[in-house]
Amino acid sequence: MAPPAPTDAELDALIRARLALLGIDLAQLPADDPAAPADQARILVALRAFLRTTVPVVSGWAADPQRFPPVLYPSPFTAWTEEDA
Repeated sequence: MAPPAPTDAELDALIRARLALLGIDLAQLPADDPAAPADQARILVALRAFLRTTVPVVSGWAADPQRFPPVLYPSPFTAWTEEDA
């Protein structure tokens, strides 16, 4: 059984923590300003969407290592084993 999907607040905390580790402070941007080229709200929406579409794919692969073995360079590996990508 799959774990429940994270809430927006949980993803926001993850995003802010990861960005802080990189030295990026979202608090320097306006909170919600449609006239600004970037604001906190739009960045968080975009990164939440990215995580929701990317993480299930990655976690699905990690859940079945026999079906999808970890490979450093997948393209040459699939060409070498004649598997379809």
